[in-house]
Amino acid sequence: MTRRKKTRKTGPLAPSKQPKDKRPSEVSTKGKKKGKGLRPGQRHLEHQKATATQSESSDEKDPRVGSRRKIELVMTPEQQLQQLQNDERLQSLAERFEEGETLSAEEQRYLDEKSERYETLISKLGYELDDDWDDEEY
Repeated sequence: MTRRKKTRKTGPLAPSKQPKDKRPSEVSTKGKKKGKGLRPGQRHLEHQKATATQSESSDEKDPRVGSRRKIELVMTPEQQLQQLQNDERLQSLAERFEEGETLSAEEQRYLDEKSERYETLISKLGYELDDDWDDEEY
C-alpha cells in the first residue's frame, strides 16, 4: 500500500470559505492584547520621579542592584606596615633567609620587594629601624 501525502485542501465535505473581502478582520474582533506587567524601565522612572520631588543628595539609595558609591582602595602607611608585619609568608621567608637557606628566585624577589617596602614605610612614618629589637624580650 502506498503512502498518501496530506494536503491542505478541504475536500468536498468541508464547509466553503468566505472570500477575504467579506471576512471580518482579526484585529477588529480581538482588540488590543492586554500587556503583562509594567512598561520597560519602570524602576528607573520611579527613581527619577522621586528625585524630582525631593532635594538631591549624593548618598541616595540606588534602585539598581549594587551601588556606584566610590570605595577607598588605598591603605594608609600605618595599615600597610601592619599588613607587612602580619604577613606569615614574609616572616617564614625571612627566617629561612637568616638561617642561611637558599631561596628560589621568586621567593627571593618577594622577600626583597616586601623588605624594601617595609624599610620605606618605617622611614616615612619616622620610626627607627633597630637591628637587635628581636633579641631583647620584655
